[in-house]
Amino acid sequence: MPRPGKKPHPLTLDPVLVIGTALSVLLGVIFYVREDTAQGLALVAGLIGGVITLQVQTLLKEKRRVDQETKVGQLVSTIEKISWLPDLMLPMLRAAKHVEREYAGTPALDACRVAFEDCLRTLTDLERGHFRTPYGDNAVFQRLIAQTKRTMCATSVPSVDLDWWMEPVGRQYWQAQLDALARGVTIRRVFIYKEWTAELDSLAREQLAAGVKVRRVRAERLPPALRVISGLWDGTCGHELSYTAAGEAVYDTFTVSPPDLERLMTQFEMIERSAVEIGEPKLPDSVS
Repeated sequence: MPRPGKKPHPLTLDPVLVIGTALSVLLGVIFYVREDTAQGLALVAGLIGGVITLQVQTLLKEKRRVDQETKVGQLVSTIEKISWLPDLMLPMLRAAKHVEREYAGTPALDACRVAFEDCLRTLTDLERGHFRTPYGDNAVFQRLIAQTKRTMCATSVPSVDLDWWMEPVGRQYWQAQLDALARGVTIRRVFIYKEWTAELDSLAREQLAAGVKVRRVRAERLPPALRVISGLWDGTCGHELSYTAAGEAVYDTFTVSPPDLERLMTQFEMIERSAVEIGEPKLPDSVS
Protein backbone atom coordinates (compact mmCIF):
# COMPACT_ATOMS: atom_id res chain seq x y z
CA MET A 1 0.00 0.00 0.00
CA PRO A 2 1.62 3.31 -1.07
CA ARG A 3 2.28 5.75 1.72
CA PRO A 4 0.64 9.14 1.29
CA GLY A 5 2.71 12.29 1.53
CA LYS A 6 3.87 15.25 -0.48
CA LYS A 7 7.44 16.45 -0.87
CA PRO A 8 7.81 20.21 -0.48
CA HIS A 9 8.48 22.12 -3.68
CA PRO A 10 12.15 23.18 -3.86
CA LEU A 11 11.16 26.83 -4.50
CA THR A 12 8.75 27.00 -1.56
CA LEU A 13 9.87 29.60 0.97
CA ASP A 14 9.44 29.45 4.73
CA PRO A 15 6.95 32.23 5.65
CA VAL A 16 8.79 32.89 8.90
CA LEU A 17 12.02 33.37 6.95
CA VAL A 18 10.31 35.79 4.58
CA ILE A 19 8.66 37.78 7.39
CA GLY A 20 11.84 37.80 9.47
CA THR A 21 13.87 39.08 6.53
CA ALA A 22 11.32 41.79 5.82
CA LEU A 23 11.31 42.88 9.47
CA SER A 24 15.10 42.97 9.53
CA VAL A 25 15.15 45.23 6.49
CA LEU A 26 12.44 47.42 8.03
CA LEU A 27 14.40 47.74 11.29
CA GLY A 28 17.50 48.68 9.38
CA VAL A 29 15.64 51.44 7.58
CA ILE A 30 14.02 52.70 10.81
CA PHE A 31 17.32 52.93 12.66
CA TYR A 32 18.91 54.60 9.68
CA VAL A 33 16.37 57.45 9.52
CA ARG A 34 15.64 57.86 13.28
CA GLU A 35 17.86 58.85 16.14
CA ASP A 36 15.46 58.18 19.03
CA THR A 37 17.03 55.09 20.61
CA ALA A 38 14.25 54.43 23.16
CA GLN A 39 11.53 54.35 20.54
CA GLY A 40 13.69 52.23 18.31
CA LEU A 41 14.33 49.67 21.09
CA ALA A 42 10.64 49.52 21.88
CA LEU A 43 9.90 48.91 18.23
CA VAL A 44 12.58 46.21 18.13
CA ALA A 45 11.09 44.49 21.19
CA GLY A 46 7.64 44.51 19.62
CA LEU A 47 8.92 43.15 16.34
CA ILE A 48 10.95 40.45 18.10
CA GLY A 49 7.80 39.41 19.96
CA GLY A 50 5.95 39.19 16.66
CA VAL A 51 8.71 37.06 15.14
CA ILE A 52 8.72 34.73 18.17
CA THR A 53 4.93 34.35 17.93
CA LEU A 54 5.17 33.52 14.25
CA GLN A 55 7.95 31.05 14.94
CA VAL A 56 5.92 29.30 17.69
CA GLN A 57 2.89 29.11 15.41
CA THR A 58 5.01 27.62 12.65
CA LEU A 59 6.54 25.07 15.02
CA LEU A 60 3.09 24.03 16.28
CA LYS A 61 1.79 23.73 12.74
CA GLU A 62 4.81 21.67 11.75
CA LYS A 63 4.36 19.44 14.81
CA ARG A 64 0.72 18.81 13.88
CA ARG A 65 1.77 17.97 10.34
CA VAL A 66 4.48 15.58 11.55
CA ASP A 67 2.08 13.98 14.04
CA GLN A 68 -0.50 13.50 11.30
CA GLU A 69 2.03 11.99 8.91
CA THR A 70 3.33 9.75 11.70
CA LYS A 71 -0.20 8.61 12.54
CA VAL A 72 -0.96 7.88 8.89
CA GLY A 73 2.39 6.15 8.50
CA GLN A 74 1.76 3.96 11.55
CA LEU A 75 -1.72 3.12 10.25
CA VAL A 76 -0.38 2.09 6.85
CA SER A 77 2.48 0.16 8.43
CA THR A 78 0.08 -1.74 10.70
CA ILE A 79 -2.16 -2.64 7.78
CA GLU A 80 0.82 -3.84 5.72
CA LYS A 81 2.01 -6.11 8.55
CA ILE A 82 -1.15 -8.22 8.20
CA SER A 83 -0.80 -9.93 4.85
CA TRP A 84 -4.51 -10.30 4.05
CA LEU A 85 -5.70 -6.93 5.41
CA PRO A 86 -4.79 -4.53 2.54
CA ASP A 87 -6.97 -6.50 0.12
CA LEU A 88 -9.92 -5.97 2.48
CA MET A 89 -9.21 -2.44 3.68
CA LEU A 90 -8.93 -0.82 0.27
CA PRO A 91 -12.40 -1.85 -0.97
CA MET A 92 -13.90 -1.14 2.47
CA LEU A 93 -12.51 2.40 2.53
CA ARG A 94 -13.45 2.93 -1.10
CA ALA A 95 -17.03 1.87 -0.36
CA ALA A 96 -17.19 4.10 2.75
CA LYS A 97 -15.88 7.06 0.76
CA HIS A 98 -18.49 6.47 -1.95
CA VAL A 99 -21.29 6.35 0.62
CA GLU A 100 -19.99 9.52 2.28
CA ARG A 101 -19.83 11.34 -1.04
CA GLU A 102 -22.96 10.07 -2.79
CA TYR A 103 -25.43 9.46 0.06
CA ALA A 104 -24.61 12.16 2.62
CA GLY A 105 -27.65 13.04 4.72
CA THR A 106 -29.41 9.73 4.05
CA PRO A 107 -29.87 6.64 6.28
CA ALA A 108 -27.23 4.91 4.15
CA LEU A 109 -24.51 7.00 5.77
CA ASP A 110 -25.72 6.03 9.27
CA ALA A 111 -25.82 2.38 8.23
CA CYS A 112 -22.25 2.65 6.95
CA ARG A 113 -21.06 4.00 10.29
CA VAL A 114 -22.97 1.30 12.18
CA ALA A 115 -21.31 -1.36 10.02
CA PHE A 116 -17.86 -0.08 11.00
CA GLU A 117 -18.90 0.19 14.66
CA ASP A 118 -20.14 -3.41 14.61
CA CYS A 119 -16.82 -4.44 13.10
CA LEU A 120 -14.99 -2.61 15.89
CA ARG A 121 -17.05 -4.38 18.56
CA THR A 122 -16.28 -7.74 16.98
CA LEU A 123 -12.56 -6.94 16.82
CA THR A 124 -12.60 -5.72 20.43
CA ASP A 125 -14.04 -9.10 21.48
CA LEU A 126 -11.42 -10.87 19.38
CA GLU A 127 -8.73 -8.80 21.08
CA ARG A 128 -9.85 -10.49 24.32
CA GLY A 129 -9.87 -13.88 22.60
CA HIS A 130 -13.67 -14.12 22.16
CA PHE A 131 -15.82 -14.52 19.07
CA ARG A 132 -19.39 -15.57 18.31
CA THR A 133 -21.12 -17.47 15.55
CA PRO A 134 -24.86 -17.88 14.88
CA TYR A 135 -26.36 -21.03 16.33
CA GLY A 136 -26.43 -23.72 13.69
CA ASP A 137 -23.24 -22.64 11.94
CA ASN A 138 -21.21 -25.83 12.11
CA ALA A 139 -18.09 -24.64 10.30
CA VAL A 140 -16.07 -23.71 13.39
CA PHE A 141 -16.92 -26.99 15.14
CA GLN A 142 -15.91 -29.02 12.12
CA ARG A 143 -12.59 -27.20 11.85
CA LEU A 144 -11.86 -27.55 15.58
CA ILE A 145 -12.55 -31.28 15.61
CA ALA A 146 -10.47 -31.78 12.47
CA GLN A 147 -7.54 -29.98 14.12
CA THR A 148 -7.81 -31.74 17.50
CA LYS A 149 -4.82 -33.97 18.25
CA ARG A 150 -5.31 -35.12 21.86
CA THR A 151 -8.56 -34.50 23.72
CA MET A 152 -12.03 -33.11 23.34
CA CYS A 153 -14.14 -32.48 26.44
CA ALA A 154 -17.79 -31.54 26.06
CA THR A 155 -21.14 -31.43 27.82
CA SER A 156 -24.59 -31.92 26.33
CA VAL A 157 -27.95 -30.76 27.68
CA PRO A 158 -30.50 -32.98 25.91
CA SER A 159 -33.43 -30.69 26.75
CA VAL A 160 -31.69 -28.18 24.45
CA ASP A 161 -29.75 -30.20 21.88
CA LEU A 162 -31.20 -33.74 21.69
CA ASP A 163 -33.16 -33.01 18.50
CA TRP A 164 -30.06 -31.26 17.07
CA TRP A 165 -28.05 -34.47 17.44
CA MET A 166 -30.57 -36.20 15.17
CA GLU A 167 -30.56 -33.50 12.49
CA PRO A 168 -28.17 -33.61 9.48
CA VAL A 169 -25.92 -30.95 11.01
CA GLY A 170 -25.72 -32.96 14.25
CA ARG A 171 -24.90 -36.16 12.41
CA GLN A 172 -22.19 -34.32 10.48
CA TYR A 173 -20.78 -33.16 13.82
CA TRP A 174 -20.87 -36.74 15.09
CA GLN A 175 -19.13 -38.06 11.97
CA ALA A 176 -16.30 -35.57 12.53
CA GLN A 177 -15.92 -36.99 16.04
CA LEU A 178 -15.82 -40.53 14.68
CA ASP A 179 -12.97 -39.44 12.42
CA ALA A 180 -11.20 -37.90 15.42
CA LEU A 181 -11.62 -41.10 17.45
CA ALA A 182 -10.06 -43.02 14.56
CA ARG A 183 -7.03 -40.69 14.77
CA GLY A 184 -6.61 -41.54 18.46
CA VAL A 185 -8.30 -38.47 19.95
CA THR A 186 -9.87 -38.98 23.38
CA ILE A 187 -13.42 -37.64 23.67
CA ARG A 188 -15.07 -37.15 27.06
CA ARG A 189 -18.76 -36.19 27.18
CA VAL A 190 -21.21 -35.64 30.01
CA PHE A 191 -24.96 -35.60 29.39
CA ILE A 192 -26.75 -33.23 31.79
CA TYR A 193 -30.33 -34.48 31.72
CA LYS A 194 -33.69 -33.91 33.34
CA GLU A 195 -35.19 -37.22 32.21
CA TRP A 196 -33.25 -40.19 30.85
CA THR A 197 -35.45 -41.17 27.92
CA ALA A 198 -35.07 -44.11 25.57
CA GLU A 199 -34.07 -41.76 22.77
CA LEU A 200 -31.35 -40.19 24.92
CA ASP A 201 -30.17 -43.60 26.12
CA SER A 202 -29.81 -44.73 22.50
CA LEU A 203 -27.74 -41.64 21.63
CA ALA A 204 -25.47 -42.03 24.65
CA ARG A 205 -24.89 -45.73 24.03
CA GLU A 206 -24.11 -45.08 20.35
CA GLN A 207 -21.36 -42.71 21.42
CA LEU A 208 -20.17 -45.06 24.16
CA ALA A 209 -19.90 -47.92 21.66
CA ALA A 210 -17.87 -45.71 19.32
CA GLY A 211 -15.26 -45.07 22.03
CA VAL A 212 -16.43 -41.84 23.65
CA LYS A 213 -16.00 -41.73 27.43
CA VAL A 214 -19.65 -41.03 28.24
CA ARG A 215 -21.02 -40.05 31.66
CA ARG A 216 -24.37 -38.65 32.78
CA VAL A 217 -25.64 -36.48 35.60
CA ARG A 218 -29.13 -35.35 36.52
CA ALA A 219 -29.45 -31.57 36.11
CA GLU A 220 -30.79 -31.11 39.65
CA ARG A 221 -27.51 -32.39 41.05
CA LEU A 222 -25.64 -29.43 39.58
CA PRO A 223 -25.78 -25.72 40.40
CA PRO A 224 -27.57 -23.74 37.64
CA ALA A 225 -24.25 -22.23 36.50
CA LEU A 226 -22.98 -25.73 35.58
CA ARG A 227 -26.02 -26.83 33.58
CA VAL A 228 -24.42 -25.65 30.37
CA ILE A 229 -23.44 -26.89 26.94
CA SER A 230 -19.70 -26.39 26.54
CA GLY A 231 -16.68 -27.82 24.79
CA LEU A 232 -12.90 -27.73 24.92
CA TRP A 233 -10.47 -28.84 22.21
CA ASP A 234 -6.87 -29.66 23.20
CA GLY A 235 -7.13 -26.92 25.82
CA THR A 236 -6.59 -24.33 23.09
CA CYS A 237 -10.14 -23.33 22.18
CA GLY A 238 -13.31 -23.42 24.24
CA HIS A 239 -17.02 -23.06 23.53
CA GLU A 240 -20.20 -22.20 25.40
CA LEU A 241 -23.72 -22.19 23.99
CA SER A 242 -25.96 -19.33 25.04
CA TYR A 243 -29.62 -20.26 25.30
CA THR A 244 -32.78 -18.95 26.92
CA ALA A 245 -34.48 -20.34 30.03
CA ALA A 246 -36.95 -22.03 27.69
CA GLY A 247 -34.08 -23.95 26.07
CA GLU A 248 -33.93 -21.94 22.86
CA ALA A 249 -30.37 -21.68 21.56
CA VAL A 250 -29.21 -18.16 20.68
CA TYR A 251 -25.55 -18.19 19.61
CA ASP A 252 -22.24 -20.02 20.10
CA THR A 253 -19.43 -18.24 21.93
CA PHE A 254 -15.82 -19.36 21.42
CA THR A 255 -12.73 -18.34 23.35
CA VAL A 256 -8.98 -18.79 23.04
CA SER A 257 -8.20 -16.72 26.15
CA PRO A 258 -6.07 -18.76 28.64
CA PRO A 259 -8.07 -17.67 31.75
CA ASP A 260 -11.32 -18.67 30.02
CA LEU A 261 -9.86 -22.00 28.93
CA GLU A 262 -8.76 -22.73 32.49
CA ARG A 263 -12.23 -21.83 33.77
CA LEU A 264 -13.93 -24.08 31.22
CA MET A 265 -11.64 -27.00 32.06
CA THR A 266 -12.26 -26.58 35.78
CA GLN A 267 -16.00 -26.36 35.10
CA PHE A 268 -15.98 -29.53 33.00
CA GLU A 269 -14.02 -31.49 35.60
CA MET A 270 -16.51 -30.44 38.31
CA ILE A 271 -19.40 -31.65 36.15
CA GLU A 272 -17.60 -34.88 35.28
CA ARG A 273 -16.89 -35.67 38.94
CA SER A 274 -20.60 -35.32 39.71
CA ALA A 275 -21.56 -37.70 36.88
CA VAL A 276 -21.69 -41.48 36.63
CA GLU A 277 -21.03 -43.88 33.79
CA ILE A 278 -23.97 -45.13 31.74
CA GLY A 279 -23.95 -48.58 33.36
CA GLU A 280 -23.66 -47.30 36.95
CA PRO A 281 -26.67 -46.91 39.23
CA LYS A 282 -28.21 -43.45 39.48
CA LEU A 283 -27.06 -41.23 42.31
CA PRO A 284 -29.61 -39.55 44.61
CA ASP A 285 -31.32 -36.59 42.94
CA SER A 286 -30.46 -34.10 45.73
CA VAL A 287 -28.02 -31.35 44.87
CA SER A 288 -24.57 -32.10 46.24
